[in-house]
Amino acid sequence: MELYVFGEDRSLLGVIEAYEHLQWTRRYSACGGFALRAIADAHNIGMLRMGHILWKNDDAEAGIIDHIELNAQEQEYITVAGRFATGLLARRIIWQTEMLQGNLANAIAQLLANHVIAPSNPDRAILGMAFASTPLNHTLTMQVSYRNLLTTIEDLCAAYDVGLRTTFDPVTRLLTVTLYDGRLTSAVFSREFENLTEQAYTHSARGYACVALIGGEGEGELRTMVTSGTGSGLGRYEVFVDAKALRSEDFGEGYPAALIQHGDIRLKELRMARSFDATLHNQGNLRYREDFDLGDIVTAVSPRWGVSMQTRITEIEETYDAEGRHIDIVLGRGALTIAQKLKGV
Repeated sequence: MELYVFGEDRSLLGVIEAYEHLQWTRRYSACGGFALRAIADAHNIGMLRMGHILWKNDDAEAGIIDHIELNAQEQEYITVAGRFATGLLARRIIWQTEMLQGNLANAIAQLLANHVIAPSNPDRAILGMAFASTPLNHTLTMQVSYRNLLTTIEDLCAAYDVGLRTTFDPVTRLLTVTLYDGRLTSAVFSREFENLTEQAYTHSARGYACVALIGGEGEGELRTMVTSGTGSGLGRYEVFVDAKALRSEDFGEGYPAALIQHGDIRLKELRMARSFDATLHNQGNLRYREDFDLGDIVTAVSPRWGVSMQTRITEIEETYDAEGRHIDIVLGRGALTIAQKLKGV
């Protein structure tokens, strides 16, 4: 693996030949990130600057530096960090009200075209960005206004269990936002199979909801109210979803259905948390990027814990240091953070 650095204009500047630590975190439905620690010599300081791009020649994605630290101990070190190129979408908001109807890929293409690729205001364009997607069997009807563009797209991808990444072509210098579905594989992760060195399992109902009361336009008894989801007794977890921003004049007879879909998306965000975190054995029987990769559906088994789950790889963290490469994976969906819970209120 070689680590290349490109300037803000995406021209090649050089190679980082020596570093102490590189953490490269890939995420399925969200933007990944990285952190690099190296000796603060003239070569590294000259290349590792704000806005510069890091690209591993064994990866399709690239990271953009947005944080730099210099410190002196026995030696002087430079630490840089940032998000992958998908994070550029966080620099834009949805400037006006967008009506999203039909295929999910077309809806995201519409958002990117209007706010990044070919916006009406040329100052809002990010040059050298494109969009591509495999066919996706997901449809939606919704309205969105003034939200952060990246957050909106990440939420849609998470709700529909779709992968999101931005590939970098060092020859054409093009950044391409891409949607994809992971593979269904026969990979099985288990300490009993000696392909894991560490494992942690989480099953949590905190933040979970299965029935939504969705409030549309109107006030008091005249307010339009619909419900989404099912549940009864102790198995019924309710949540209120404020959808007053959706207007009946924009949807006509489809207004109740639009409200229900708004609630459905929120319930997908509030699914029961069930995750399996593991560290891979370097000499195990499963080969990274061949037997399994980010977004793939795999099986995790722990007979002693009574755990057997077929689920998606939602995060892979690659760590490079003096001891070599280490791979940590996250299977399934973890519990919501406070920020994620507040976001949907």
